[in-house]
Amino acid sequence: MTTLNSRLQLALLNRKKGRNLIEKGFTLVELMIVIVIVGILSAVALPNFLSQTAKAKATECTSKVGAILSQVAAEHQLDPDDAAVFLTNEVGAANADSENCTFIDAGLIAPAYGVNVTGADQLLNKYAAKSCVDADSGKRDIKSKTGDPVTLGDVAAAVCA
Repeated sequence: MTTLNSRLQLALLNRKKGRNLIEKGFTLVELMIVIVIVGILSAVALPNFLSQTAKAKATECTSKVGAILSQVAAEHQLDPDDAAVFLTNEVGAANADSENCTFIDAGLIAPAYGVNVTGADQLLNKYAAKSCVDADSGKRDIKSKTGDPVTLGDVAAAVCA
């Protein structure tokens, strides 16, 4: 009886091994389902990813204008007469350095200095910002807006006084 049981167990194991060799791959239906799921996920994720890259470029513009305002406020502390010229030079240098935004002197009267920013290249009509700094108090404000379309008129005025 034990040899019969052992032979039966051996036959069942051999049958199971043979079945596993056949069933190791995926069926065509399973592969098609996976491809459809991946396609749907990428169709949903790709537009979100592209909008995030635009927001990152807009953040670059906002950080550059913040750096310009900080430098101008520091220059005002050293020599108030040269601060406006320094602002003009910094705006020109930022325009030469940036592909994504265009910086414009807002024309405020010292001790307040301001810079307006509009999107360029891929951010054209998708980003705008208004900013200012009060060099005496050090108060700085940057208001920005992203979207499609966006102009400087859509952005609230920055308040530094």
